[in-house]
Amino acid sequence: MVGGSFSDLASSSTAVRAGAGGLVLFGQPPAGSGPAIRAGIARLVAAAEVRPLVSTDEEGGGVARLSEVIGAVPWPREMAASMSPAQVRRLIARRAQEMRRLGLDMDLAPVLDAAPATETVGAENLRSFSEDPAAAASYGVAFLEGLREGGVLAVGKHFPGLGHVSADTDLGPARVPPLSQLEDRDLVPFEAAISGHVPVIMMSNATVPGLGSSPASLEPAAYAYLRHLGFRGVILTDSLDTGAIQAAGYTAPEAAAKAIESGADMAMVTSPGDFEPTVAALEQAVAAGALPLGQVQASVRRILALKGG
Repeated sequence: MVGGSFSDLASSSTAVRAGAGGLVLFGQPPAGSGPAIRAGIARLVAAAEVRPLVSTDEEGGGVARLSEVIGAVPWPREMAASMSPAQVRRLIARRAQEMRRLGLDMDLAPVLDAAPATETVGAENLRSFSEDPAAAASYGVAFLEGLREGGVLAVGKHFPGLGHVSADTDLGPARVPPLSQLEDRDLVPFEAAISGHVPVIMMSNATVPGLGSSPASLEPAAYAYLRHLGFRGVILTDSLDTGAIQAAGYTAPEAAAKAIESGADMAMVTSPGDFEPTVAALEQAVAAGALPLGQVQASVRRILALKGG
């Protein structure tokens, strides 16, 4: 999955024609730009041999790329404080229909983290529905069900939970409490989402004591644990162009190869120019035997199934 821009969709055409599996679109397009977005995405999809997943971040509140185009919705924390899960599901279903009309088929949401109201790192106190695991699970599942009703794929994030993270992984290294502490708290919403058939889960870049000493997105133990919980869908990394990954000693292309080797199905690289070096790193990993071709094929089958083909 490669980064793109709502304001310059044509710039993603090279990566799409070369076979990028997905796009994550950034920016804040202005009101009235819906027709241009729809036409630009249609041109990109038409140029692809296999349709890429076209995604963006529509969580609500301040993390909503399309608020000027399809309208604003509250932060997840505000939704949980003022709406029932059924109301959230209906709201998000309508929003997903609008996203689908623009040509988007994936939302990098819901946030399934269980964060206290005092956890301001990464605005987790607003982006998460609740510190209470049961409430976070109920609203998270309602959100993903709304996306499903509206025809948009949900991405539960950030496994195994950033609700009690020590720092912002975008800026540098960070860790969460040990796995033994997460199991009865932070993992509850993810387990509910898995039971609710969430199609995609995003692996975080935080280090998890008990699941290795590197960012979870680079740790085989983290992927094995998610599969152990019964998840059979697509595992996507968080963006690998981040401070946590750099602090671990990896460039984004190197991290992408390591993530796929470790068990990810799809690696997210968002900086311009990342795509070709990442493909080269993956090809080198296969040629060297570090990444078995059978593992690649299994991931591709999961991704194609997600795309309905």
